[in-house]
Amino acid sequence: MGQRFAVHHFTVSVRDVDDSTAFYGIFGFRLALRWDAPDNSLVIAHLADESGFILEMFSYHENGGLPRPELDIGNNLHELGVKHIALRVADVRAARAELLSIGHVELTEIQRGRTGVEYFFVSDPDGNWVEIVQDDRSLLVVGHL
Repeated sequence: MGQRFAVHHFTVSVRDVDDSTAFYGIFGFRLALRWDAPDNSLVIAHLADESGFILEMFSYHENGGLPRPELDIGNNLHELGVKHIALRVADVRAARAELLSIGHVELTEIQRGRTGVEYFFVSDPDGNWVEIVQDDRSLLVVGHL
């Protein structure tokens, strides 16, 4: 193909845009755009990191009172569908220690995955698991990037 494709955004549905904006701010995402429906039925927020990657959030008013879903770590990997966002760090142990020092975050222990990376998960305010990964591999496919 002649076109070059690059990752642009990842979308999550949340109960409260402000709570989720604060949570994802821990990872360097900052509010770049917010749209509120005139009838207050929906808020769409775009959070961007320094690379320009966008985390898009949809918050439907009708979902605000729903209980936090109970999701398996990784967001029910055994079921079909999109599962989680992964954020890369240079030092997974330092990242976990930093998140622990913040307090009030739910996270897992560090593990070595079957594909050779070290990672842990942290849960966002809506129970979605976000993977924090240290990936020191070189997986570039020659001629494709």
